[in-house]
Amino acid sequence: MTNKELTIIGATGFLSTTITQQLSSSGVSIRVIARNPEKARKTLPSNVEIVKGDVSDLQSLTKALKGTETLYIHLNTETTDMSLPFYTEREGIQNIVEAAKLNNVKHILQIAGLESLHEELFHNGTIETRKIREAGMKFIEDSGIPYTFFYCSFFADSFVRFVDNNAVYLFGELPNPVYFTNSHQLAEYVFQAISNPVAYNQKYSVQGSKGLTFQEAAEQFFEHYNPDVTVNQMPLDAVQQLGLPSEEAMFIERIWDLLRGFK
Repeated sequence: MTNKELTIIGATGFLSTTITQQLSSSGVSIRVIARNPEKARKTLPSNVEIVKGDVSDLQSLTKALKGTETLYIHLNTETTDMSLPFYTEREGIQNIVEAAKLNNVKHILQIAGLESLHEELFHNGTIETRKIREAGMKFIEDSGIPYTFFYCSFFADSFVRFVDNNAVYLFGELPNPVYFTNSHQLAEYVFQAISNPVAYNQKYSVQGSKGLTFQEAAEQFFEHYNPDVTVNQMPLDAVQQLGLPSEEAMFIERIWDLLRGFK
């Protein structure tokens, strides 16, 4: 077992729940800062400490981060509206950095998108929220607190989000091979970085070792995850027929358009 300790902000998301569970099972002593501790308790391991805190509330963050040496941030902005006054990945990060300084946090880890490290891989441009995330990351870089950024490729376990009635749908033409990652691989990177001065002020690509098309990756994933799920290819404009709220549909359509040019 290990004596590593970690505080996590954003532990209850789709991918971060798996990351938190794996780190916990690896012996990491974890504290989770959650806006709704009761809801978080339903999805996280029983040995994880959960404290109340909100990235929009500096006072609550300062209290929740007391005693933290290593902090992992796993936040995600999913919107096409770039005019909002507050984003968790920008103003929220600004609050986190301020609270971290007040608590003498020694190391901040954060997930990032591969486009911020290798823009040349994206032939249809990059997601608009990249600018929001990078502004938040700049707050961390300028804080003087040692940081580690993990620039991740597409997560194979994200395919689960697109399952409907034992079928998963891929949108648009996606012919290019991609070096997919997964939440377990990222968890291992995070584990290795905790209390590790070698990782201070470093930026790491997190991706797999084999190039697969989206069709191949989805089929291989569900072969192990749930063989009953079939993988179907749909035209990109079919996103608008899913009955999703308009902003969510626009965001998903934009993501798949970007992935069509991801190489």
